[in-house]
This record gives sequence, C-alpha cells and structure tokens, in this order.
Amino acid sequence: MDLIFERKVNYYETDRMGIVHHSNYIRFLEEARCDLLSKLGMPYSSFEEKKVMIPVLGVNCSFKHHVTFGDTILIKTFAKEFNGVRLTLGYTITNKKTGDLVLTAETKHCFTDTNLRPIRLQKQIPEFYEKFLNLQ
Repeated sequence: MDLIFERKVNYYETDRMGIVHHSNYIRFLEEARCDLLSKLGMPYSSFEEKKVMIPVLGVNCSFKHHVTFGDTILIKTFAKEFNGVRLTLGYTITNKKTGDLVLTAETKHCFTDTNLRPIRLQKQIPEFYEKFLNLQ
C-alpha cells in the first residue's frame, strides 16, 4: 500500500524569506496522518462515529532542508510504536523534484473516549486495532 502523501506548497504557507514557515509543517503532518487513516480504510470520521478520539500528545520535528512556493513534497507516514492505547507515527518529508530530505518528525497520540479518558483500541474497535498492528 502506498503510504506517501503528495502535496504542493502554497504561497500563503511561505514567510518573508520565501520558504515554508516552520509552523505549517505541523499541518502537513496532520494532513498526512488523516490521509494514512483513510488509505487504511478507517478515516478519522469513523473514529469519531465510534466515540473514539486520537489527541496529539507531542510533536517532534527536525528540519533538514527548506522548500518554497510551488515545490511538491512527499510525506511518508509510518508507525513507530503502537500498543493499543498509545501510537507514535514517524514521518519523512522529501522534495519531490530534488529528492532532498526536508524534515523528519514524529507525533505521539493516545486513544480516548469523548471525555478524553484513555481507552484500549483492541476492546473499543478491534478491527482498527488489527489494522494498526499490520502497519508496524
């Protein structure tokens, strides 16, 4: 399965220097994460329908190279850790044209009920639990 999310950089995402402002990478990661869930057959909306939330606990980014307006980036998303309660996703962003590594990152999440109390995904949505296991 292709777990690469392709995205073109918009002008409004750049700063005065003409490069993508660092804050936008968090949005790019979220877009890639939502794309991953959809490709796995479990769009984020399906979690919400089942009263399961996936809050972000932390984000860690390491900037390697810049991209500018009009560049196309490729975001590879992969599971680093998953135990049914917590999930860590890894990301690599590359410039499609040059192949330059732009960013490495990870986001940490947990699965909760609508009151933000941790839950075990295996118990709540076993079919999604299995999909995450197969992603590792």
